[in-house]
Amino acid sequence: MSSIRTTLSPLVCAVALCTFLIPAGLNAQPRPGFGHDPLLLTATNGATNYLAAVDAQTGEISYVPTGGSGGVSGNAGGVAVMGELAAVVNFGSSNVTILMRQGNSMMPAGMIPTASQPVSVAFGNGHLVVLGATTLESFPVSGMHVSQSHDGMTSLILGDGSAGQVVTFDGGAMFSEKSGAVGMASFGIPGLVGPSVPVTLPAAPNNDTPLGMVGRGANVYITIAHSDLEALVVNGKIVSMAVGPTPFKDSSGNLTHAPCWNALSGQFLYSSDSPGEQLLRYLVSDSNIFYDKGAVAKLNGSPTDLDVTGQLLGVIDGGDGVNSDVSLFAIDPEGELTLRFSLKIASPINGAAFIQ
Repeated sequence: MSSIRTTLSPLVCAVALCTFLIPAGLNAQPRPGFGHDPLLLTATNGATNYLAAVDAQTGEISYVPTGGSGGVSGNAGGVAVMGELAAVVNFGSSNVTILMRQGNSMMPAGMIPTASQPVSVAFGNGHLVVLGATTLESFPVSGMHVSQSHDGMTSLILGDGSAGQVVTFDGGAMFSEKSGAVGMASFGIPGLVGPSVPVTLPAAPNNDTPLGMVGRGANVYITIAHSDLEALVVNGKIVSMAVGPTPFKDSSGNLTHAPCWNALSGQFLYSSDSPGEQLLRYLVSDSNIFYDKGAVAKLNGSPTDLDVTGQLLGVIDGGDGVNSDVSLFAIDPEGELTLRFSLKIASPINGAAFIQ
């Protein structure tokens, strides 16, 4: 695990390996023109951070310097997209780089300083929301411009450095802290309004390591990873839960399965089972969540983030400890996945988000 981290104790889910190798082709520049293929974006996450843009049709990769330093681990949502804009966290330099699409690559468009080391980012409600190690900030977005000054900031529930992910939903933002808290903040005028409000979690042992999230409308689907649970939160309350693959611990108490990070495709929710090196599938609605199927995709390493666009699912994993993997799958109408291609990047990549 990285020496620069946001977690207080060892985590099985989404371990970002600290192998700061320099990928080939890092001097590649954005190509001119207007690209139409989706790009899957991820960050190389090294001491000198780059955004890797993977062409979803050809598998070609371009690398764009963020101007900051990476080093975050144990999180998701390190890259976020809205339209032709993208944001990527630079944990080591306490800032977020804004980029815009240019042809089949990306171009840096600005840098935002953050109040604490950024872990996860999300667009929504006319803002970029940044989850830091101890703070939650909102930055207004106008067209293709993201303000460098926040218009709202609040402290986290615990603020102990275990921040995991932030997502937005109608009227608010929700975040996880892996040591045992889920919090939310509402948007007012102009931005986020504190203090953060806790979401009540189940009683122990069913509250172990809240982690990954995905929001849609008023709903937020969250993992309570080391309790093997997926939960649906509506209006700040858990309204439905589903148990994942069982048994999820071996005879010594080691985790063998854990839903960690989430992505939605219609009624299908895909969750990364990091210790199981696979993807799980759930069925979801506005009021319920059900475990549907395990091993809808097998991976080469522990998955650390995933995203969906249209009928494409992209997932990153830690690979063999030296090279990380980027895999793209086609989603059929029944929710089954077919591998389109998988490629390797020689760095501890972090974050996954599609841009059109």
